Parts: sequence; C-alpha cells; structure tokens
Amino acid sequence: MMGHFNSIIAMASNAAKKAKLPIAAGSPTLKNDENAPEKTSSQSCKTTPAAANCTPPITFRTDCPDLKWLGIYFGIYIGVGTTSFYALKDHIRGKKTNDFIDSLYLCVVTMTTVGYGDLVPHSFVSQLICSIFITVGMCLVGIVVKIAASYLVVKQQMVLVNALHLSKKLGPIEALKEIENLKIDYTKCLISLIAMAVHFVIGIFVLVTVEGMDFTDAIYCACTTMTTVGFGDESFSSEFGRTFGIVWIATGTSCLGQLLLYIAEVYTDIETKKLVKSVLTSDIIAKKDLEAADNPENDQVYGAADFILYKLKDMGKIKQEDISVAMKDIDTGIKDLDVDHQSDSSQKK
Repeated sequence: MMGHFNSIIAMASNAAKKAKLPIAAGSPTLKNDENAPEKTSSQSCKTTPAAANCTPPITFRTDCPDLKWLGIYFGIYIGVGTTSFYALKDHIRGKKTNDFIDSLYLCVVTMTTVGYGDLVPHSFVSQLICSIFITVGMCLVGIVVKIAASYLVVKQQMVLVNALHLSKKLGPIEALKEIENLKIDYTKCLISLIAMAVHFVIGIFVLVTVEGMDFTDAIYCACTTMTTVGFGDESFSSEFGRTFGIVWIATGTSCLGQLLLYIAEVYTDIETKKLVKSVLTSDIIAKKDLEAADNPENDQVYGAADFILYKLKDMGKIKQEDISVAMKDIDTGIKDLDVDHQSDSSQKK
C-alpha cells in the first residue's frame, strides 16, 4: 500500500515541478526523481519508474525497531540459560544423552513453551533458576509482541498519511479510485504456509528415521511440537535427535509466529483500506446530498449553497460568523439576479 501511494505522490510531485507548481510541505518525495521520465499513469506501481524506489518515508523507517538488539537479548538469554542448566545438570532428571546438548535442548524447549517434560528440574535451586528463566522468557515474548504491534500500527498510520497526501495532490475522488484499485497481498501468508509445511515434513522424516517412531506417532509429535503444546509422551530422545530438535523447534515456533504476524498484517491492511476510504469520503460532498439540499428540512438547510456552508462548518473549515457573511452575500446576489431578470423581461416586452 505504502509503495503504491509513494509512487503516485512522486509522480504528482514530478508533474508539479515540471509545471513549476508548489509542492505541499511534508510530502514524501523520492531521490533522483528529476531524472525519471514523465509518466501519466498511476494505476500500477510496477509500471512506473518510481517503482524501483517504492520505499516507506524516512519517518517510517526510523520508527521501525532495530531487531538486532532483540537478537542480542535472545542470544544472551539462551547462553545464560544453557550455562545455568549445564551447571545444574546433576539437579535435572530425565533421559540424558550429552550434558551440553541436553542443557541447550532444555533451554530451547522451555523458551519456546513446548515443555516436553522429558528433562525437568527436581531440586529447589534448579526449580528456582528455571522459574526465573521462564519469567524472563515471557518478558522477551512481550517485547516481540510489542514490536509486532508497533510495526502494524506505524504501517497503518503511514498508509493513512500517504493517502491524505495523495488526496491533496490529486483530489479525494482520484485518491478513492486508487484505493479501490489496491489489492491485498496474500503472498507472504502463502510463502509462510509453504515454509511451515516443508518444516513439518522434515521433522516427521527425522522422527521416523532417527527416533524410530511410527509414522502416526511422528505426525502427532510434530503437531504437538509446532503448536507448542508438547504433551511429552513423544519427544526427541537421542543425541542427534535432540541436536536436530534444538534447531527444528526454534525455527518451527519462529515460522508459526511469522505466519500469525502475516495474518494480522493482512487483516490490518483490510481495515486500513476501509479507514482510508472512510476518511477520504468524509471530505467529499456526494451529489445526492446536494440534490437533497434543494428540499428544505428542519429549517436547517435551504439550498445547495447553504448545505455546502454548513458542511464546511461541520468540518471546522469556517465559523458561524463566516456563514452569516456568506448568506448576506448570497441574498445580495440573488436580489441582483432578480433585478437583472426583471430588467431583461421589461426590455423584451
């Protein structure tokens, strides 16, 4: 959406520059647009030279969170957790393979809320450390949710701002036409679904070949793991299986979270499109409203001119005093028209 609007705004800006017209302050423009060839079509971002630079405004890019720090937080979190569980390896019971791999495996299984239960703390100290680890993990999940929510909100705001810029340059009616031509993109959702399906098949293959599970048990284990339910009756038990499970569980839950984000983004795009249409429509006086204004009702509107004045007052563009002055001018104009009409009639007679 933002790329589409930015493309149209850039073309309108180029046209204004070539016509030596002023450009609205604050309008996002694209770099090196002076060298771009003139285009008259604004129906598709892909068919314009601005498509190559269809990027969100600088304000949007600076508002996007730096995911590098989130990765650092999770890296420290996993490192500290693995070290703690390794130090407390004698206080953890369950089927063990390799001390380091088991510690990292327990860390990932706990962090992703899968919680198989095949490795559990059984002393007071280990249970206390594990409780702290879980609490910190929930805080990090809250940060992830906050980042996703901020991304969706900022995107919605910038789409609305760009639509309003487009409305100022081309008019609300043309802007509404562009809104109608926008298509909701489901590509990322489909790609995420395909990635999850491939990830699911790989997991089943390893569970069958390495862990020696039946095909139905492998499907059952993969489903409970990918959805982070993790009943624990079926899990990874070999050293290679747990090594694979560390990577597979972490990437699987990430894919699931990404899919949920993309679904939320599609829903946000749909609602944003409705919001933008509602905002732009509020600035347009419909033809049927003007026709209805010719029929006086409730002693509030006495004609199309009155309707427009009161509409401007509702929008906050003018005050009541301005309406009084305008009505006097309208009455004076009507009287002058009547006088001219009478004089023309007398001359014809």
